[in-house]
Amino acid sequence: MQTVKIIIAVILVQLSFTTWAQGVVGDWQGDMQVNDALSMKLVFHIKAIDGKYSASFDVPAQHQYDMPFDVVEINDKRVLLKFTKAGIEYSGELIDKQIKGSYRQASFSTDFNLSPVLEVAPKVQRPQEPKAKPSYQIEQVSFLNIETGHKLSGTITSPKGKISHTVILLSGSGPSTRDSVAFGHRIFAVLSDLLTKQGLAVLRFDDRGVGESEGDYKSATSLDFATDANAAVNFVKQHQRLQHSLVGFAGHSEGGLIGAVAATQNKQVDYFVSLAGPGTSGEQILIDQSYKIQKLMGMDEKALAESDKSQRAIMQAISNDANIEQLTKIMAKLGLNEQQIKQQLGQLNTDWFRTFVKTDPKEYLSQLTIPVLALNGSLDVQILAKQNIAGINESVDAQYLTTKVYSGLNHLFQPATTGLPTEYGQIEMTFSPEVVTDVATWIKAL
Repeated sequence: MQTVKIIIAVILVQLSFTTWAQGVVGDWQGDMQVNDALSMKLVFHIKAIDGKYSASFDVPAQHQYDMPFDVVEINDKRVLLKFTKAGIEYSGELIDKQIKGSYRQASFSTDFNLSPVLEVAPKVQRPQEPKAKPSYQIEQVSFLNIETGHKLSGTITSPKGKISHTVILLSGSGPSTRDSVAFGHRIFAVLSDLLTKQGLAVLRFDDRGVGESEGDYKSATSLDFATDANAAVNFVKQHQRLQHSLVGFAGHSEGGLIGAVAATQNKQVDYFVSLAGPGTSGEQILIDQSYKIQKLMGMDEKALAESDKSQRAIMQAISNDANIEQLTKIMAKLGLNEQQIKQQLGQLNTDWFRTFVKTDPKEYLSQLTIPVLALNGSLDVQILAKQNIAGINESVDAQYLTTKVYSGLNHLFQPATTGLPTEYGQIEMTFSPEVVTDVATWIKAL
């Protein structure tokens, strides 16, 4: 993250700064009303060291903790906090021992007041966390993407003795370390542990430009990440203990697209596992996702129809290579204000987003002539099982394909109630053992 920027008007206010610091420094919480049916608690932590502020926030319901604000501006009892990569902005003012203000994220905005935290809630247990001293071998590795020249760093977990199969894990959207940390879960650390205990070697690695890996994450697209995936394959095929094993990808979410692209480019890939991976275009995925989530969150039918119409118009414009000026006009016509348009453009007008929206995985899936296992959860609201498994079935030759949809599992393959992302952090289980067993059994039978 970038160094926190501090704004203090003039050095002459040092005395008032000290008084103000005593009021704002500390832990604050508030219940944010998302809609008529849903509220969410946020906890802010504000610190001051040597006259400089830093701040972070928690979303306990999602078990996301200590996420640092990259913009922190505090002046004359006013607070401005930004978490830029998610389009989050909070502004408020200290009044009567409360910070009263407003919260914005993309096109959503609401009044949001903070009060001092009286009691810190305990964190949910994660029973599947790997033990400190596992029975298998762990090796820290690095390898080169020859196409770009940047180094990638990761971890190999492997059973003792002869290794017959190696799995390369590919993460979904957003910058991710090798452990794929989300909502308080270390998803890939757990998945690697469970697969290795079933006799498979597993390589997981930090995304380019994240953790210990080199490269530029912000400028990369799914197609660029596919070259990193193939660099991992080339490394495995030269590794002393792994080189004679069958090697394949297990890609989660966008990782399913990345794996499909990479597998069409590298003849050394022996199999492919799609874990809640796409079978329809990014445009359709985002349209379906937006509609499903908003409906489950209680949006009324009229507002839902209007939102769906807007989403379709914007996605179609991006698919048609609309420029910033054209997108601005479309969003203004849809009723978005200047601030909302600015926030939306910051997320939509990137090479990654445009590529994801326009890419149809069927183009790559149809080229695969290796065993393919495609899995989804029936409660997945991010990559809906019905549409995407159907797309994969249409694309991959039946002789190579095995599919399964698990009843009651969400996008992270957790047992869920609604499948909404707000549940992810509340669930103790990180990854369904049933799914892990099915994946391991299928791979070992190859």
